[in-house]
Amino acid sequence: MQTFSNLRRNNLFKEILKAIFLLIAFSFYTSVSNIYLYLPPMIGLLFIFYMQTSSENRWIVSIVIVACLIFFEYDHDEVAGILPLIFVFTNWLVVKRLRLLFDENILFVFIYVPLIYAVYFFVLYLTGMFGRTFNVTLEPIFISYILYEACLGIVYEKIKYQI
Repeated sequence: MQTFSNLRRNNLFKEILKAIFLLIAFSFYTSVSNIYLYLPPMIGLLFIFYMQTSSENRWIVSIVIVACLIFFEYDHDEVAGILPLIFVFTNWLVVKRLRLLFDENILFVFIYVPLIYAVYFFVLYLTGMFGRTFNVTLEPIFISYILYEACLGIVYEKIKYQI
């Protein structure tokens, strides 16, 4: 029988391995999505991961998600740190309030993903007012990104609840 410290050390090791895998996978995916423009940036799916890890107090994976967001912003020549702040405030102000009002509902993914993109584009627009150029238009490809990520988020939520 394992002692409590060995069990805790094994869980920490598994958590670190999952976090490293997430960081490597997201870095690779971001590099590939720069080549193939039809691939969505996966910001919405990262937000769903962030909601889960913050509610379970898994701080290692949460830190890696923040690192992924900063890598994404750095890769796209945006101001670093905006997306992590948006994630924290949206999770704190919107998601936790919706979860208090309503039970855990999978269909809220269709609210979370567009909300993250809308807030992100709004903040980019605001930073564009202070000297930066805002070159993102809401073309049909962005709408397809949002729908695609929302569907992936629902699939992830379904799988998460079945396991």
